Amino acid sequence: MFPMLKKFKQLFSNKTVKFDFEEQNVSIEDRKFILRKALPKDAIQYMKVQETIYPIPVPWPIDIVQMEIDNKKALYLSLVEKNRVVAFTGLSLGDKAEAHITNLAVDADYQNLGIGHLLLNQVFDYCRDRDYAKISLEVDVTNEAALALYDAFGFKVRTVHKKYYFRNHHDAWEMMVDL
Repeated sequence: MFPMLKKFKQLFSNKTVKFDFEEQNVSIEDRKFILRKALPKDAIQYMKVQETIYPIPVPWPIDIVQMEIDNKKALYLSLVEKNRVVAFTGLSLGDKAEAHITNLAVDADYQNLGIGHLLLNQVFDYCRDRDYAKISLEVDVTNEAALALYDAFGFKVRTVHKKYYFRNHHDAWEMMVDL
């Protein structure tokens, strides 16, 4: 089994109560957005976001996206402008010791506006408010923009997963930050 899919299977479970999140109005560079908990209908728009930043096939197929939005041990947040999801992030919250960012994606037309920082700040605040000790994630070692973002938030490499991503066989850095 591919390492990425194995990790996903370990994270996925439907045995706890869904996590809360209060909808927020946010502004970035005079643009108005709504940050809210993901809705099942967002899955199609998540696919569109992925298609702007990844080659086909995208890393997360629609059935996995739908399962994750419904996952009772996960919280997915959608950043919406004019009824269009322009970015999203997913957080696995099954283990109080360590939350895990499963996904963070920003539509190519919305990159370099500070949206990644906004989403990570929300994740950090959410986890701190609920007494999580750490946050972890995996990132493609060739994704320089993501690496710079995670470095700015203090993430450090914990381990390397060789050929982690099934679509391109790139290695992944598993990164972690203490809260």
